Amino acid sequence: MIKTIIFDNNGVLSDSSWTGGVDGMIKYLGVKEEDFVPVWEEGAIKVDKGEVSTQDFLKLCIDRLGCPDKDIERLRDEYHKGYMPREDVRGFAKKLKKDFELVLLTNFGEDFKYFNKKWKMEEIFDKDKIFISADLRMVKPEEDIYFHTLEKIGRKPEEVVFIDDKQENIDTAERIGMHPILFKNLKQVEKDLESILQYDYVRNRS
Repeated sequence: MIKTIIFDNNGVLSDSSWTGGVDGMIKYLGVKEEDFVPVWEEGAIKVDKGEVSTQDFLKLCIDRLGCPDKDIERLRDEYHKGYMPREDVRGFAKKLKKDFELVLLTNFGEDFKYFNKKWKMEEIFDKDKIFISADLRMVKPEEDIYFHTLEKIGRKPEEVVFIDDKQENIDTAERIGMHPILFKNLKQVEKDLESILQYDYVRNRS
């Protein structure tokens, strides 16, 4: 029986804008996009894994791109501007909380604390149901972070619906036995979830 729904954050409960965030960082630093992107991609995964702090990552960007006069906190502000909550999905999740345990599992660095407070994530998820990759030193789509989350919440994979916007993350969830939903838009998620719940209801009655 489905008992838990796991949500991804960025791409599901929130959206990120290249124009709003990374582009703002590029403009502030005064560098070319083709120079910035490799530095960004190299460091971002390390931030998600908790291998480096956001502070150190932004300092690395400044140093590697030759911008010693730029301020780290101003750069962090530009970084934060790239993330925006999806209020329709958040509202949907709040409704689901009446009937299901809700869990957040997201690849994100330590700055999730900023968004957690700003977006009041604990209106949707209990404190002990929020799992951040940087804290765990594990990232999706590695299986370890899924099994760790399942162990902490005391659920079997077949009791869980997993919603994410990345196909590789969905593939892992499906491989270990969760009910996966690849997020495209809210209407599609509502339809897919309804189908899963109907199937689960029939299966458990037979």
